[in-house]
Amino acid sequence: MTVLVITEPCDVTVDLVIQELNDRHVPVHRIDLADFPQALSVVAAVGDHGQWAGTLADDHRCTRLEEVRAVYFRRPEPARLPGALDPYERRWAAREAELGFGGLLAALPHARWVNDPRANAAADRKPRQLAVATGHGMTVPQTLVTNDPEEARRFVAAATGGAIYKPFHMRPYVDADTDQLMALATTPVTAGDITDAVAGTAHLFQHQVPKAYELRVTAVGDRLFAARIDAHSEAAKIDWRTDYANLAYAAVDLPKQVSKQLHAIRTSLRLTYAAFDLIVTPDGDYVFLEVNPDGQWAWIEHETGLPIAAALADTLEKT
Repeated sequence: MTVLVITEPCDVTVDLVIQELNDRHVPVHRIDLADFPQALSVVAAVGDHGQWAGTLADDHRCTRLEEVRAVYFRRPEPARLPGALDPYERRWAAREAELGFGGLLAALPHARWVNDPRANAAADRKPRQLAVATGHGMTVPQTLVTNDPEEARRFVAAATGGAIYKPFHMRPYVDADTDQLMALATTPVTAGDITDAVAGTAHLFQHQVPKAYELRVTAVGDRLFAARIDAHSEAAKIDWRTDYANLAYAAVDLPKQVSKQLHAIRTSLRLTYAAFDLIVTPDGDYVFLEVNPDGQWAWIEHETGLPIAAALADTLEKT
């Protein structure tokens, strides 16, 4: 068997899993979708039984498609196409690469995906996550999705404990004025902060939930690894991702009911791997915030000793 790992070149999180698989003498072929078509070639034909066979090759390794038994799909970059293409040709070639090469990967006959990219894309939508979580009995913050500035002001003004704005995704972007790489974080907001610019796109507002501490729960199949996160700065108390230097961690056990609910959410979203973010209130209630289908976990393992890399290797190695 071979494990196919699909991610960007600088992904230290994946490195931990590859090292674990190497220690177990499991063959691994690591690629980035950006390698196709210039540094990665594929030759495949469909057989009489409806299964594709052929090779996936780069300068370092050649793997037979029919030998791929598991795929660890993380954060690949888009196909890197030849520079001589005009804009129309580039759009056409990019779509052909997605449907052709991507289609072959989707049709791998025996592969177990962590995670299937189609499930990832569907699960990455916060409104769906919140609906699924409430459907399985979890508490979620009061939430409004809108592009109506007046409705946003009304919702925020009604939040007696304060309100926040949260972006639908945390992926960085390049600021047009400064050319700097930027990322939006969870931000406290008042009704007076909301301008008519809200009308320009969808926005997510939530009433703030009182926190005793937060949890990052990493799910690998049926195994849950829960880490308590205590924030020791005002910025970290709003969004711990903005101030890692002022966080403290501890491995903890979850109540059975919460574990059952998280498993149900993961199953409903068709995910093998998931990273859940929860709040535990001063009254001991558990509140679902979101789930990241390809969330980072390496720093949690480093801080707590939770064996997440080994669990992922177990899942990928399983036949």
